[in-house]
Amino acid sequence: MPRFKFFLCSLCAMSIATAAAAQQKMVLQDVVGMAQRSSPSYYRAQSRALNSLYAYRYFKAGQMPRLVLNFNNASSPMGETTTIEQPNGEIEVRRRSTSNSTLGLGLQQIVPWTGGIFSVRSDLGRVDVFSPESKTSYWATPFTLNYNQPTFLYNPYNWERKISPLMYEESKRTYVEDLERVALDASAFFFAALSAQTQEKIYQLNVQNTDTLYKISKGRFDLGRIAENELLQIELSLLNARNSLEQATLQKEIAYQELKRFLNMPKDADIELTLPNNTPTFDVPLDKAVAEAGNNRQSVLEFRRRRLEAEQDVAQARGNSGYELNLSAQMGQAGGGLDPSTIKGAYSGGEVQQRFNVGVSIPVMDWGRARNRVRQAKANRDLIEIDVQQAERSFEQEVYLQTQQFNIQKKLLASATKADTIAQLRYEITKQRYLIGKISITDLNLAQQEKDQASQGYISALRNFWNAYYTVRRLTLYDFERDGKIRYEFNEE
Repeated sequence: MPRFKFFLCSLCAMSIATAAAAQQKMVLQDVVGMAQRSSPSYYRAQSRALNSLYAYRYFKAGQMPRLVLNFNNASSPMGETTTIEQPNGEIEVRRRSTSNSTLGLGLQQIVPWTGGIFSVRSDLGRVDVFSPESKTSYWATPFTLNYNQPTFLYNPYNWERKISPLMYEESKRTYVEDLERVALDASAFFFAALSAQTQEKIYQLNVQNTDTLYKISKGRFDLGRIAENELLQIELSLLNARNSLEQATLQKEIAYQELKRFLNMPKDADIELTLPNNTPTFDVPLDKAVAEAGNNRQSVLEFRRRRLEAEQDVAQARGNSGYELNLSAQMGQAGGGLDPSTIKGAYSGGEVQQRFNVGVSIPVMDWGRARNRVRQAKANRDLIEIDVQQAERSFEQEVYLQTQQFNIQKKLLASATKADTIAQLRYEITKQRYLIGKISITDLNLAQQEKDQASQGYISALRNFWNAYYTVRRLTLYDFERDGKIRYEFNEE
């Protein structure tokens, strides 16, 4: 029998140790790191960054020469009816079976400084006649040089070269901001769960203490040392504490499930949160915070881009005012060649051709349509300038206020920590004095309430501090703890 009891005790001890080992303890930095690696918010940020990367590569590829190979074939294997004029002027109707194939290779290049398109092209054609008699012939255009200038008044490619790189730089900074926003959200979920967990532990302790006091008070009531009213008051406090514990347990489960969902963890994952033990103690200089925000934030580039886009709209309105000057030039060698029956013969000989076209369009009467379109674009540019200036002021003000908030929260956290320690000590002293009959149950309940409020106040101050910490990081994209810019690399799929 003793051996069997020893075996059961050992088995229980092993089960408890296994359960403890399976439970994952997490601090704030663990939650933030996991959120920035595997949360749905992280994958959304990476998808947006990749989308911007591919858009920028698409723009860069559009600036490079484009080589295009074309092949066309038109054939009538069953034959078609054609009319052929004879030397004597008569029209003879014949049925012919033919195949006409064309192979072309062209190279195009956008000229971004002018907005024109330069191209080089070479074509080779083959014509096969199968009936009424079999015949094959070739034609070739060895080379053709073309330049087409749609208009000189508006160049979309030049504006694209200014705006597209700016948008790409915006996206890289936006990716860093997105991950810092993930850290801020992770902090909010962490402290929501930690606050609920702390509340549950407070009520668990209250139930234990109140239950002990009730048992002691019941014995003292049986001895006639306290009144029945005081015993009933303690019993009521015990019932209220148990009800509060049930509610706190439910709230903790809800907060934990929200945290697991945010971290993309299984809903049955066994985790326990612990208080952060490495609270930073540095101050953030206001001037440095504003300067770093101006150097690192996406919004600064956005302000510049919005101004450029407004100027682009004005330029486009002017370019589409009705005045047009188009230019087209072509030079090349074309012809059937000296001997069209062979490919080599098709490329020998031929004539050099040149063509130059200029088109001018001047609106004689448009009832002020073009002028008002330009005025509308200028008015919209002025409106955007006002909006951007207001956004710039709000941007600097937000950085300034949040930096002050962070520096103040550090002091508030120190006060809340001291208040929690004092309230805990006062409650223990008050409980001991109640046990020896020096004070009433009312004083004990008041001390307990103050203890609970101080504990929650400490968690709230801790939450506010870390919220301010990650907010300053997001607004400046600067790590003041390590004194360096915040950088993240994303994996290209």
